[in-house]
Parts: sequence; C-alpha cells; structure tokens
Amino acid sequence: MKIKTDEIASVIKQEIEQFAAELEVSEVGRVVEIGDGIARI
Repeated sequence: MKIKTDEIASVIKQEIEQFAAELEVSEVGRVVEIGDGIARI
C-alpha cells in the first residue's frame, strides 16, 4: 500500500475550504466574585 501525498493534500485542502466555524454567544449569568483564579457565577 503506497501513500499518495497529492491525494492527501487535495483532501485536506477540500476540508479546509468547506470548514465553517459557527459561534453562538449568549449571556446566561453574571460574575459575583473573583479571587485566586476562582470565579463565583
């Protein structure tokens, strides 16, 4: 079995072109206290 680098590269390029990152932001609470790296929410 021989690995064909040109085929692998084309598959990776296709995956990158089709990648769509979706981000959803929502506020669900508030920070009430922060100390020593610990936050109470």
